[in-house]
Amino acid sequence: MFRKFVCASVLMLSVAAGAQAQDSTFSAGLGVADFDLAQYTTASVRFGHFFDENWGVEGEAMFGIADDDVFGIDTSLDYSAGAFGVYRVAGSDSFNFLFRAGYIHAEISAEAGGFTGSADDGAFAAGLAGETFWDDKNGLRFDYTYADFDDAVHYYGISYVRRLGG
Repeated sequence: MFRKFVCASVLMLSVAAGAQAQDSTFSAGLGVADFDLAQYTTASVRFGHFFDENWGVEGEAMFGIADDDVFGIDTSLDYSAGAFGVYRVAGSDSFNFLFRAGYIHAEISAEAGGFTGSADDGAFAAGLAGETFWDDKNGLRFDYTYADFDDAVHYYGISYVRRLGG
C-alpha cells in the first residue's frame, strides 16, 4: 500500500511540475497486463515530456483493478511502474506514432487457504503506441508494451490523452 501511495504521489508531482512545459502529456486509461498464466485488468496513469519534435521521456504507473484465479489461487497485480525513453513520429497534426524503451517494475500478490505472498521483479520493456487527437489538447492513445521478465508479459491499453502547456 505504501508503494502505491509513493508511486501516485510522485506521478502527481510530476504532472504538477510539468504542467508548465510546452510539450507534455498526461494520460489515464484502462488496459490488460497479460502474464503467461494470468491476465489483470489495469488502470494506468502516464506523464510524458518531449524535449524536441521527436525525443522525450515518460513515466507510467499501473494498478490492478481485477484479480485472476490461477489453479485455485487468487492472484492480483499490485502495481507496475516504468520509465521510458520515447521517440515520436508525427503522422499528421492529429496523429502520432510512439516508440518507447525502458525499465518496468511490477509486484504481484497471491492468496490461497489463508496464506498470502507477493513477488516483485524488474525488466527491460519496449513498445509502440498510436495517438489521435480530435482537437489541440484532447485525444486517445492505443499502446502495446512487451516486458522481458523471466516469462514474457504483454501490456495492452487505451488511454485518454491531455496535452499540457501552450
